[in-house]
Amino acid sequence: MASFLPLIQDILPMILPTSVAVTKAADILPPEPETRAIESENGGTTTTGVKVISRHAVVNMTDSMCTSVLVVKPGSSTSVRHHGEQETIIYAVSGKGSLLSQPRGDKEEPERHELGPGDFAFVPAWTEHQISNDSTVDFHLVIVRNGGSPVEVHLTGWGGPEARPKR
Repeated sequence: MASFLPLIQDILPMILPTSVAVTKAADILPPEPETRAIESENGGTTTTGVKVISRHAVVNMTDSMCTSVLVVKPGSSTSVRHHGEQETIIYAVSGKGSLLSQPRGDKEEPERHELGPGDFAFVPAWTEHQISNDSTVDFHLVIVRNGGSPVEVHLTGWGGPEARPKR
């Protein structure tokens, strides 16, 4: 009976066709958030508003993969994170930024991998990483993971415990 399993997996999609699912950009990314400049005591200004936007694009459609969109605003970074058992492919759509990965050995600084439009990066399971945007334009990324729903574990820092949401 076990020898029929691969054959059934090949034939089943032909017998029971599925439909294509489309997720529109307007349903993923919100309109540009309102930002405002605040004057600081030293005469400079800072901008408030959303710094990182993460939205699921294709989730729970299959057990084998899922996709999200990540936008990192200028001068911003994501938290240090890992995706548990999920392997991850990152595709840089537009803008420029850095993928920082966990320090190796005795190094205290994370490895820095510069990414620009059209670049791909592979992040192995359980690998701590962070996305940083030091440019003046938004950094848009597509994140593809194995597994039907994304796993995202935010950490307090490199090698740190899981960050708990503020209540």
